[in-house]
Amino acid sequence: MSKLTFIKELENVLNNKDFEPSVVNEVIEDYTILIDEAIERGEDEAQFITRLGTPKQIAKTLQKDQPNVIKVDNRFIAISPFIALIIFFYLGFAHNAWHPGWLAFLLIPITAITLETKGLERFVALSVFISLIGFMLFGTYMHLWHPMWALFLAIPGLGFLTSKTHLQKAFGLYTLFAAALFIFIVLMFEPAGYYHFLILVPIPIMGLLSGQIEIIYFTDTRLSSLLWSLFIVIGLILIYVFIGLNYDLWHPTWLMFLILPVGALLYTQFIKKENVEVVAYTPFIALTIFFLWGEYGNAYHYSWLIFLIIPITAILFEKKT
Repeated sequence: MSKLTFIKELENVLNNKDFEPSVVNEVIEDYTILIDEAIERGEDEAQFITRLGTPKQIAKTLQKDQPNVIKVDNRFIAISPFIALIIFFYLGFAHNAWHPGWLAFLLIPITAITLETKGLERFVALSVFISLIGFMLFGTYMHLWHPMWALFLAIPGLGFLTSKTHLQKAFGLYTLFAAALFIFIVLMFEPAGYYHFLILVPIPIMGLLSGQIEIIYFTDTRLSSLLWSLFIVIGLILIYVFIGLNYDLWHPTWLMFLILPVGALLYTQFIKKENVEVVAYTPFIALTIFFLWGEYGNAYHYSWLIFLIIPITAILFEKKT
C-alpha cells in the first residue's frame, strides 16, 4: 500500500468513526511524518506501512486510548448558556426563584459532558452536578440538607467503579450502598444517636488508602502525606456534621469543603513554587460570596452577579504572549 492510499483510507476510517476533525487532522499529520521519515531513512515504504497496521486497527486503538475524542455537535453546547440564562431569568422574575433557579446554569457543563463523554466516565462527571442539584432542591424545598448531603458520596463511589481493580470497585459499591443506607436510616427512623455515621467512616479511609482521593501533600514522605490528608478530610467531615447536628446549619456550612481545592492551589503556588493563575481562585471565592450574600442578605436575585468576577479576572490578569 502506498503512502497516499494509506493516508486517504485512514482519514476515511477516522471520519466514519466520528472522531473530532481536529483529532483526525492531528493523526493524519503524525502518520504522514512517520512515513516520510521512514522513507528518508531508506526503509521500504510498503513494508513500513504494513508494520503500522491497518487504518481500522489504528482507529480501534485510538478509541481505546482516547475514549472522549468522538465528534459532537458543538451547536448544542454553544447555545446552552443562552437557554440557561432564559430559564434562570424566567424562574427569577416569574416565580421569585432566583435560588435555586441558578441551578439552570449547570445545564452548560451537563450538556458538554453528556455530548462529549461516554461510558461510566460520563456518569462520574455528571454525578457532581446531579448531587448538587439534588442537595439544593431537597434542602431548599424540604429542608433536608441533612441527610441529603450524603448524595455527594455518589461522586467518589462512581469514581471507584471506574478503577481497574476489583478491590476498588468493591469500595465503590460499598460507598454507594453506605450513602443510600445512611439517607434511608435518617429519613425513616430519625436516629437520636450518632451510631449510623459509622457506616460512612470507611469511605474517606478507603479513598485515601487506595489513592482515589488525593488532597494536599505537605511533606515529602508518603506516610506523613497520607496522615495529613486523612486528618484534613475526616476533620472537615466531623466539623461539618457537628455544626449541622447541633446548629442545623447544613447549608451553607458545606462551603467549608472548598478549603480542599483552595488549599491545593495555595500549596501548589507557595510550597511547590509552581505557577497558579489568579483566576483559578475566583470560582471558589464567587461561590462562597454568592451563597453567604444570598442566604444571609436575602439577595439571591442579584448575588449571582458576583460570578462575573471570574471572566473579569481572567481578562485583567491574562498574560500577554
